[in-house]
Formats: sequence, structure tokens, C-alpha cells
Amino acid sequence: MAFPVVKAPGYASSVNSEDMTRRVIFLDIDGVLAPILRWDRYGDLDPACIQVLNEIVTRGGADVVVSSTWRYGKTIAALQEILEGAGFTGSIVDKTPIGAPGSDRGAEIASWLAEHAVVGYAIIDDHVIMGELRSHLVLTHPARGLQPADASRAIATLMRPTH
Repeated sequence: MAFPVVKAPGYASSVNSEDMTRRVIFLDIDGVLAPILRWDRYGDLDPACIQVLNEIVTRGGADVVVSSTWRYGKTIAALQEILEGAGFTGSIVDKTPIGAPGSDRGAEIASWLAEHAVVGYAIIDDHVIMGELRSHLVLTHPARGLQPADASRAIATLMRPTH
């Protein structure tokens, strides 16, 4: 069965047959890969957090969709280069659309999911506001970021059917 391919500026193609077997991680960066040291001082990308992400991507057979504010004004290729420079070994395949003012990250992720059929997904974020998608959230502590203990939860979430 073929699906129509619709391209939106700055975003990957909409639903296609490859999506039907894809698992994705919706990735926040600040508070996940870059621990927040103080409310007014954001940290740098932490190699230990990147290694945990690499484990999740590899063991979960997942690609990454960036949902972080880091996606503003950056291409998918630029985001890939930034994370690879810090040791990331996976693939960034897309970024979530930027919602209307006042919309939350959960709504932006839901909008992306409405256009892409996936077999599993996990949201790795330090913000809890995900609406109906909360059951797919792997919540990190903003000062510590992604920890080894988060890997098994994220992988189990990726493997859980979406329907």
C-alpha cells in the first residue's frame, strides 16, 4: 500500500511505507542531554547522557525526532552534526512542527504523529506536560539529564504498541 508523500518546508516527508516499521524517540535536549545547572544557566551536552541515548537508539531500533527548542532555526542536518560532534551515533530523521503560540510540546508531538504512522515511540523530556501522550514520556530530572536507569524504561516504551 502506498501513501502520499507531502513535503512541508523544513520537515521530512509525511506518511510513507518506511514509517510503518519505524520507532522514534521525540527528543528534548536541555534537561535531557544538556543538564540544566541553574535556572539561568543551561549546561553543555553531556557525553554520559549522549551515551545513554545511543544505547536506547541501538537497543530500541529507533530514530530521533527533535522536539526541543534547539530545533528553532536549525535544519535536521545541522542538528545531526551538533549531536554527532558530542558523540551521538544515531540518526535524526525529523523535527516536530512549531505550534501556535501557547501550544505545548505534547501538541506538537501529536501533530507530528498525526502525519507519520509509527510502530512505537518514546518521548524523552524534562517537562511533564504531554497531555494524552504522557504514557509515552520518559521524564528526566533537569539537573541530571538522561541517566542509565532511564534506558530500560525508554526501550520498553518504544517496544509498546501505539494502538
